Amino acid sequence: MIHPAHKWFPDARYGLFLHWGPYAQYARGEQVLIREMIDQRDYARRACTWNPERFDAAAWAREAVAGGFRYAVLTTRHHDGYCLWDTATTDYSCARQAPRRDFVREFVEAFRTAGLRIGLYYSWNDLRIPALFAGPQTDPAGWAALRRYVHTQVEELLTGYGKIDQFWFDGTWPRNAVEWDSPGLVARMRQLQPHLMINNRLGEMPDEQRIGQAEAASNDDEFGIHEVVDCGDFGTPEHHITAEYRPLHLRRSRPGRLGLPWQPACPDTQPRSDPRSRRLSGTPEPDPADRPQPDRSTLLPLSEPFVSPGR
Repeated sequence: MIHPAHKWFPDARYGLFLHWGPYAQYARGEQVLIREMIDQRDYARRACTWNPERFDAAAWAREAVAGGFRYAVLTTRHHDGYCLWDTATTDYSCARQAPRRDFVREFVEAFRTAGLRIGLYYSWNDLRIPALFAGPQTDPAGWAALRRYVHTQVEELLTGYGKIDQFWFDGTWPRNAVEWDSPGLVARMRQLQPHLMINNRLGEMPDEQRIGQAEAASNDDEFGIHEVVDCGDFGTPEHHITAEYRPLHLRRSRPGRLGLPWQPACPDTQPRSDPRSRRLSGTPEPDPADRPQPDRSTLLPLSEPFVSPGR
């Protein structure tokens, strides 16, 4: 049986996912730092100058309502580590850098006022931080600080912006669920907002705690194969459309969990280009042939992870 607080989700179906942050300056997607191996320091310096003065959350909300969306999810922090809210954990944020604004607050207030459900995306990873790659065995103090940093940021998002309907995690690699203590964080999140829906990108379990290989083999997505199956409320497949409308990642989910994979609003249709989407994106995706070739020697974590350049 679906938790009463989550019944809206299977009915809503049509949601807007907003990947937006300082990577917008590159106009090549939110993964530009990783995919093009941009020098971390150059990226951070440019991120600190990013200032979307014309951002109008209310206008975006109106477009979402006009497009028929029922809920929206905003990337509060992607793998680059830049925060779109006024966090007390770092000055690498829109509140402390050029914008001097809290974009998460503006988004939440505008979209909630427009009648949409609110979702927040958050990446476990911050690629600036050396401890992410070193891990708890090599850098126990650094890892403890990073994990505390992540847990604190999630608590900020769930205590400073009113009711949040959905929380979308991403990017647990290369660490696992035990190292992140994702079950502990999920328990805290449910204390703060018991109604909250949480996806299943909570980290792989160590080998000895994984689900059976036969079952795992049938969960053929590259994300979530060995996720913490009894913590998340819904599965989040990527790079394919699930063929069957049945539990994908959460076959062993406990009662009250949604046994539903993330799906397109109309499973029987192919994605189509909609001219209305260009009103939100502004410019078309550049031709891949025009993109600069990356220098793969420059993707290095910053030595001072919690302080942005020049401060």
